[in-house]
Amino acid sequence: MAMPSTPGSRDEPLPECTPAAVRAAIADLHDPALLRQYEQDLDCAYKQARSDSDLSILIKTVRRWWFEVDARRDPERFREYTQRVNRYLNDGPPPPEERISRAEILERFDY
Repeated sequence: MAMPSTPGSRDEPLPECTPAAVRAAIADLHDPALLRQYEQDLDCAYKQARSDSDLSILIKTVRRWWFEVDARRDPERFREYTQRVNRYLNDGPPPPEERISRAEILERFDY
């Protein structure tokens, strides 16, 4: 018998890349500060989109948070990610053979 997945587990499919779906996924992480930050970023993006009559800032904001939700769904994976980022900030970028290109990221996430 398969174990039911818990909210925020890696077994669950990624949420849709929409403001409401990302908001619900962040709420499932039970981190009120993270949810407040998302709401603030989203509010700013909506205001900027209205001001500029251009949705690209809104789309970029939701996509960035969509990736954030994916990264946080697995606490161990997120810890490893933050360690890599800190190492990058402290020691500089990894050698070229260990890097992933933007094209590879876009291909992996079908953008």
